[in-house]
Amino acid sequence: MRRRVLVVGWDGADWEIVDDLLARGLLPNLEALIREGGRGTLLSTVPSHSWAAWSSFLTGSHPAGHGVWDFVQRDPTDADRRIPVSSTSIRQATFLDRLSAAGLEVRAANIPVTFPPWEVNGRMIGGVAIPRGAPFVTPSAFAEELGARAPFPINGLEWMHHRDAPESLVGDALRLVEQRSASFEILLEGRWDVAVCVFVAPDRVQHAMGAYLLPTHPAHAGLRQTQVGESLRSMYALLDEALARLHRAAGPDALTIVMSDHGFRPIAHLAGTGKMLEALGFASSGSRARLGRSLRRWAPTRALGKTRAGYRLKQRVRAPAALDWSRTAAYSAGSGGAIAINLEGREIHGTVDPGDYDRVRREVAGALLAFRDPQSGEAPVAQVTFREELPAGPHLDLAPDLLARPAPGWGLGNIDHVTQPSTWPSGDHRREGIIVCSDAAAADLGTPSIVDLAPTLLSLQGLRADDIDGRPIPAIAGTGGDLADAASPTPGDGLGRSEEDEIARHLRGLGYIE
Repeated sequence: MRRRVLVVGWDGADWEIVDDLLARGLLPNLEALIREGGRGTLLSTVPSHSWAAWSSFLTGSHPAGHGVWDFVQRDPTDADRRIPVSSTSIRQATFLDRLSAAGLEVRAANIPVTFPPWEVNGRMIGGVAIPRGAPFVTPSAFAEELGARAPFPINGLEWMHHRDAPESLVGDALRLVEQRSASFEILLEGRWDVAVCVFVAPDRVQHAMGAYLLPTHPAHAGLRQTQVGESLRSMYALLDEALARLHRAAGPDALTIVMSDHGFRPIAHLAGTGKMLEALGFASSGSRARLGRSLRRWAPTRALGKTRAGYRLKQRVRAPAALDWSRTAAYSAGSGGAIAINLEGREIHGTVDPGDYDRVRREVAGALLAFRDPQSGEAPVAQVTFREELPAGPHLDLAPDLLARPAPGWGLGNIDHVTQPSTWPSGDHRREGIIVCSDAAAADLGTPSIVDLAPTLLSLQGLRADDIDGRPIPAIAGTGGDLADAASPTPGDGLGRSEEDEIARHLRGLGYIE
């Protein structure tokens, strides 16, 4: 039997933080949902950054299925340019599309990688990186209503700009949670079947100030009782109040799910992926002027597929590093430890013979795992995954050749040093996120994957999709019974250059790109 379902996303929420807040009595509404239903650990994608994870939430597939691997991608019409990932980059139907095609009404608000928004059977507030002045709400009649009653605030929380004023970042978070809650309540008015409302504030503040909230951070004991620490906990209390408001708006018979796209872990050190490769002899610095003529994406350039087209971004979205390509065998190819081999026949100035591809990859992986920080003697890299070890799919060729994963206490990024201590940021992603359901067959929901949520939501509406990776979560969706096939429609349209420029500026403020 079909049931109305509300999904509330807390981007980056982690049980280490949430359990501490529950013990303090600061999350009574979440605690009530857990008591009435169940809780579990929701495993994110690999890589576990928000753009890949939320795309997996929407589609029910791993990145190799939907094609979103990073925050930027190569322009398919120009190998020397990179463009921000957006909804035009998702190469698979979302559960919003499948539900709409089945005649069910949906609501979607502030889900990352849903700008530009597209027409669904219902209402959508696109998210998360939105150019000023661009339309981001569909349909247009609802956009006018929302603008008149409770305008939705876009962007914000660019934590890279708040290092000297952490309270201003928390103030921004409190304001945005309150304003977005008011917009979400209007979104949930009327008849609908499945709704999703996402708050991104936890992720943003935890990158910058994870040490204040994560009890296992080495600096936590000295920071937790500061004014900033108290303010951060008040932000979570406000999120809990918003959860109660949205739960009431959904109605007493609605099933409410709270989830995060990934968790968070403490970090006290950073390692520069590109600089480590230079120190290990796999790359060599060169002239920035040569870079624009030299770089090519690590996967073969090809059309984006579907009717969602790719568009250029000006050269201000820079390539990963200024390298001398004639002396580079491997380079940092994006966020989260992504590494590409400078392969002949694939890269514009490739140096690695295809016959040496596997050998070079093994050498790079071994050297990274053996590398030690000169100051502490610690290993920044705990694991290196080869592309073919990732979950398979039609877009696996777009994955990096290697994916380095950091050791506990370490973060990997595109910094100008091989290693350095870090107090800002002091938190980074881990795969283990949260899931809570207000009505479940078991108090322990286990450890489902984020790709399991789309088929769970479809199953609760009597639908199934056999062309995706995920499967319904038994404790929430039951056995499923006789389910109808869900259609796989294709939405479309994309961005212009000025919009891409604004998105890129926002992503820089979030520390996601250089």
